Amino acid sequence: MKKVLLFSVIFLLSSMIALAYETVIIHFPDGELWKPAYYKKVGNEALLQYVSGNDTSENWTRSIVVHSYNNTQYPINVFIRNNAMRLQKTNPTGAYKMIKVSENDAIMTRCTENYKTIIGQCEFFRAIAAHGGVITVHYMNKNKTDFKHNYTLWLEIIRKVKFFNTYYRDERTLNKSEYFEL
Repeated sequence: MKKVLLFSVIFLLSSMIALAYETVIIHFPDGELWKPAYYKKVGNEALLQYVSGNDTSENWTRSIVVHSYNNTQYPINVFIRNNAMRLQKTNPTGAYKMIKVSENDAIMTRCTENYKTIIGQCEFFRAIAAHGGVITVHYMNKNKTDFKHNYTLWLEIIRKVKFFNTYYRDERTLNKSEYFEL
């Protein structure tokens, strides 16, 4: 009987972890309108895109993409370098510079030129070890002058992105922006 009870408690706790919801908390600059433009969950991945002003998911100047990978076990330094190589193949006109690399968090940046059909942009790319996986935050700005002028502001915004894990989808604390399932 004790084994059955112990198994039931372990099963309940493990299933609660699997049903948790991850909420992204981004403190956008005061006076700027940012809105969710796209959300999709497929299998173990979820993608949430924010755009500024009147931009859309397809037509934007500045965008933040939050991408979660559930059940991903890569160390963050390996994960971010693999993503850098993948993104570098898409547009090889600018190399990434690592800003921060630790066991659970890494940030890199780069600016690119126009390449084939891809418009050049500047970006911050952050990978974070999260509950049960990895989450990336990717800030992109097609206006290089604006990116460089606001470099410190956006680096701090990306550094301060937080994730709040809750077991209740409708829990509304900490002035959360959006939730997405990991």
